[in-house]
Amino acid sequence: MRIYIDEPRAAELFWEGMREVAAGAARHQDDDLYRAIVKIGRGALAQGGELVPQCGLFLQCPVCQAVAGQRCINVPRHPLRENLLHPERTELAQMALREEVPLPPPLRDE
Repeated sequence: MRIYIDEPRAAELFWEGMREVAAGAARHQDDDLYRAIVKIGRGALAQGGELVPQCGLFLQCPVCQAVAGQRCINVPRHPLRENLLHPERTELAQMALREEVPLPPPLRDE
C-alpha cells in the first residue's frame, strides 16, 4: 500500500476511517477505543486537520443518548430532518476535540 502525502482527499479519508473505528467502538461498547478516537482526533487537529460535521459520531449524543458510532434518532422537540446527528452533538464534539469543554462521560478521565 502506498501513502501519498499530497492525497487531495486525505482529510476526507481520515475522517472516514475515524467513523469506521467509531462504529467498531459502538459495536463493542469499548470506552478505551472511544478515548483513543478522541486522542487521534485531537492530534489531527493539532497538525492542522479540519473538523467535519460528522465528528459528532465520536461522542454520545446529549439529546438522544446514541452512543459513539451510532446515528442519532428523532426525539420529541429534536427532529433530525435530513441530518445524521443532532446539532448539539456536533457542537459538543467540536468543542471537546478543541478542549474547550471536558469530554463527557464515559470518556472523561475521572
